[in-house]
Amino acid sequence: MTNKEVILKSIRFIEENLKAEITVLDCAQNVCYSLYHYIRLFQSVTGYSPKNYIQQRRLSEAAQELMNADKKIADLAFEYQFNSHEAFTRAFTKLFGFKPTEIRNKQALTVYPLVKPITADFIFQSEKARNQPPEKVELEERMLAGIAFFVPDDSDGAIIPEKWAEFLKEVNDIPNRVVPERYYQIQYWSNVQEIGGLYFFVGLEISSMDNLKPEYVLKTIPRGKYLRFIHCGLSNKVGYTYKYIYNQYLPDSDHVLSLPFNFEFYGEKYKGPYNPESESEIYIPIE
Repeated sequence: MTNKEVILKSIRFIEENLKAEITVLDCAQNVCYSLYHYIRLFQSVTGYSPKNYIQQRRLSEAAQELMNADKKIADLAFEYQFNSHEAFTRAFTKLFGFKPTEIRNKQALTVYPLVKPITADFIFQSEKARNQPPEKVELEERMLAGIAFFVPDDSDGAIIPEKWAEFLKEVNDIPNRVVPERYYQIQYWSNVQEIGGLYFFVGLEISSMDNLKPEYVLKTIPRGKYLRFIHCGLSNKVGYTYKYIYNQYLPDSDHVLSLPFNFEFYGEKYKGPYNPESESEIYIPIE
């Protein structure tokens, strides 16, 4: 059994005992590891300390129950092994940014970072980002030409590769392309939270908008500071890297997001969407 398989076994034990009185030592003994080595192995594989993972999973499940069932906060606090209503409220507020009594506020529900159970896909597909700290970079303005579209929350995401295929068929007609071609995908969102999805743009860098056909959309990536993360693996698994960035790395950092978008860049290390050795870059704008 590999170290990653040991941790996946441990995660199953944790998930089966979220409402039980278990300690990190219990988790270590379940996989026959010393406490010292278990804590370090768990953190290196998942990016979480086992104590934080257990607490955040308990709080996330409690949040789901508060949303979907008529349960008292005090009852859930004790069910999920918090010593008191007050201790539960403090931990809940620290993780989500609002009190348990505000859980049914529809605006709050769109932004809190529920921590889902760690899966094998998360461990393998977000590994590069978790084990390589992001680089803080300053970028100059970049001009892009491409196509834009909307992806609703309930979409399976199939539209994204379809739009890429559509764009790549016509890419040679775009004038003033930067050579070699530099491809980008931008995700951007509206301040209207009820919109229920994200706007996307796929395109490439151009040096001038002269003679650009009207069917293409022009976008500008603004000059500024960005965090650069690396996603290694299949393109359709990049969501696991985004979950690490937004649900784990950024909440634990002191970085302040500056603009409502992020983008992916496909450079010389990008070997195609279905190559497990492929690498793409994710950029998050910060102040």
